[in-house]
Amino acid sequence: MRWDFRHHLLLQIEMLRGDLSHEEFSHRLGDVTERCLARYIGGKTHLQECEFRLIAKALSIDAQTLAQAWGSSLGLHLSGPDVVDRMVSRARRRWRQHSRISGVPSSPSPMAIIRAKYAHRLPMKTPPLWFGAHFDTRRRKDTPENRARFARAYEMLVESVHGGRSHRDIGATRGISGERARQLMVYAAYTWAGKERIDLSERSVPFKNEAKLVKNLYAGLRFFAQRQFNDLATQAMTTVRTARGD
Repeated sequence: MRWDFRHHLLLQIEMLRGDLSHEEFSHRLGDVTERCLARYIGGKTHLQECEFRLIAKALSIDAQTLAQAWGSSLGLHLSGPDVVDRMVSRARRRWRQHSRISGVPSSPSPMAIIRAKYAHRLPMKTPPLWFGAHFDTRRRKDTPENRARFARAYEMLVESVHGGRSHRDIGATRGISGERARQLMVYAAYTWAGKERIDLSERSVPFKNEAKLVKNLYAGLRFFAQRQFNDLATQAMTTVRTARGD
């Protein structure tokens, strides 16, 4: 199975969840850990040990117990005080072999971070800036052309943050692709944030519009786990019938 580490972790979470509902499990994980789990499941990034421990905490079990159960389901019999580190390291190596699968939420964009935390600081009026004005590398001259380019990108940034419009809609009204509009807004966001001394590497922005995708993730988890349980039940029944000579 190509994604055996991922699948087996999902199965162990489902088996150890017990009477804990998926909604309560989501609440216990919190937005940040939930995002990390979703990104790992989709192959966007590997799972850190601290994140694995938070998942175990959400399940109300010891991290070492979860790691041993995860390893045992893969035929790995690990023991000792470093079992969590060893299991997460194995999973990380596996992730490096099979990554870059699309379809799960990535890290929040600069526009999403500004919208969620700094919208009140983003002025509607274009500030007197130009691309490269607040970067140590690739500095550009303060020319009318560069200010005009920044102003156009900043207008799109304002539409995204204050107007809630998508980069595709913003690009379409200006005759450019959605991806180009996104790139220009990112440049404008970092230029403005540099002036305001705002760090746009934040990773704690909630899912918000991505919440539906996460719910689908848990629905897939339930489906996968139930299929595995049905397969195990079928195998057990076949074994009993074979032993009886039926």
